[in-house]
Amino acid sequence: MLESLISAASALYAMAPPASTDGSQPSSGGGGMQLIIFIVGFILIFYFLMLRPQKKQQKARQEMLDSIKKGDRIQTNGGLIGVVTAVDTRELTVRIAPEVRVKIARTAIAGVVSSDSPKSEDRERKKDRDRDRAKDTDKVDKVDKDTDTDADTEDKDTDNKKVNLNKSE
Repeated sequence: MLESLISAASALYAMAPPASTDGSQPSSGGGGMQLIIFIVGFILIFYFLMLRPQKKQQKARQEMLDSIKKGDRIQTNGGLIGVVTAVDTRELTVRIAPEVRVKIARTAIAGVVSSDSPKSEDRERKKDRDRDRAKDTDKVDKVDKDTDTDADTEDKDTDNKKVNLNKSE
């Protein structure tokens, strides 16, 4: 990358008009120096806007990959989420479902979702399941109450019809 910038700078310097030595044309006074300052400024801007942030991201990603340990919950680049069960230098064994373990390359890890242990993960699942069941029970109770109200209304209508039939006799 740096080599291509240097070769581009050399080409631009070669395109600059030559300074006249016979005095027929007034020289621009430091045209070569302006070009060099421009190129150095361009390289600095390129470094601070593109290369430096990219190196920071690479460093942070490498630290994240190195810090993965057994029990961490991770997400792969493919979208699978699982719990790390074994750690190797280049591979991880990940549990993605009960009794389902897969080996994944460290480079295929998108990120660490949480550093919870599997036991606390199971506790959270149980709590969520209990909450969902409680919500479902509440919904069923509401439906039953509504149904009971409708049945009571139908019973009253039927009783009124019977009374009206008895009166007409």
